[in-house]
Amino acid sequence: MYRDLLNILILVGAIQGLIFTVVALTFKKFKSKSTVFLALLILAFSLNNIQYFLWEMELVDEEFFFGYLYFPYASISMVFYFFYVKLFLFPHDPIKNSQKLLFLPCLLFFLSTVYYKIGYINDTLSLSTIEFFGSWIYIHEIFSVLFSIVLLFFIYKLIVKFEKKQRIGKSQIPRLELNWLKILTLISFLLCLIWVIAIYDELNFGSENVTFYYILWLGMSITIYLLGHIGLYRFGVLEEQKKIQKFSGYPKPIIAVQHELGRNEHIESFEKFIKSEKNYLDANLSLDSVAENLQINKSYLSRIINMELEKGFPDYVNELRVEEAKRYMYNPEFKNYTLISIGLEAGFNSKSAFNSAFKKFTGMTPSQFRNSIPKKNEPQ
Repeated sequence: MYRDLLNILILVGAIQGLIFTVVALTFKKFKSKSTVFLALLILAFSLNNIQYFLWEMELVDEEFFFGYLYFPYASISMVFYFFYVKLFLFPHDPIKNSQKLLFLPCLLFFLSTVYYKIGYINDTLSLSTIEFFGSWIYIHEIFSVLFSIVLLFFIYKLIVKFEKKQRIGKSQIPRLELNWLKILTLISFLLCLIWVIAIYDELNFGSENVTFYYILWLGMSITIYLLGHIGLYRFGVLEEQKKIQKFSGYPKPIIAVQHELGRNEHIESFEKFIKSEKNYLDANLSLDSVAENLQINKSYLSRIINMELEKGFPDYVNELRVEEAKRYMYNPEFKNYTLISIGLEAGFNSKSAFNSAFKKFTGMTPSQFRNSIPKKNEPQ
């Protein structure tokens, strides 16, 4: 009974994955190279779980399973994930020939499996070939888990590389908050560890106990759900950010700073840098970076900001960002956009920071403010 319930959950996750795959590959709004690899990753996870579901439910026997159903999806899954992350974070970077070589091991395992199936269908397999293929499957499993762990290391390096470029303002796409991608990568790494334990358990104690494989398959079902929902959601957020960015005209100056007699010249330079040049939209902006840019002592700059503007640096910057976000929300074109895309483009580095600052300066959460805007209200 307990095992049947687990099998049902695994099947439901796999079917959901097939639906996500169709949605990602057919809906125009999700059309991009990165979502193609995301769809292929979800498809590989789903087909892998379906084939083992049929095996564990004893709907097919061993001969039929390896003769017709079995394909080595494990060796290709993390390759798809690698290219998904690469193309999501660096869409304008070409795929190097060396990176294309990642498909070679997968191709070798797939071709050997096809060879076995052709021999099975034509009844030309020798006993030694059948025995070798049984060992080949274990070789595939061991190679795939080690290969996946290495790929996850390089995937994490890609994320770190993007964050570094983002900090210095050299990323090719709008600002992204990447905790979700780090969590997905960590989950994938944990699944690999469970996979290692499952292989070790099977090699040492036989294939009767599949507890660890069930944990792995169930984890893959959960990952399918997360990849489908979060992956497509984050792609939608990124597309919204691109449209908001065009509207904002960043870095085109839109806020003028008036010159006043007797006013501290450093404050005028500060306001010009922050407001006129719209550097408040930079989520990595800090008092240190501003002081360095203006070639002013940090402590002195902080003191004159408090004296002249009667507020601290964080409040001054966040208030500008809140006004920027309100400007986006007043625009009917963005009425259905996610609040996180609005917050990120306004210069906040997370949804929580956006919500906290917005409530501080308006007395409302972003969603409450949006709901308070009359439907026919025009942007101010």
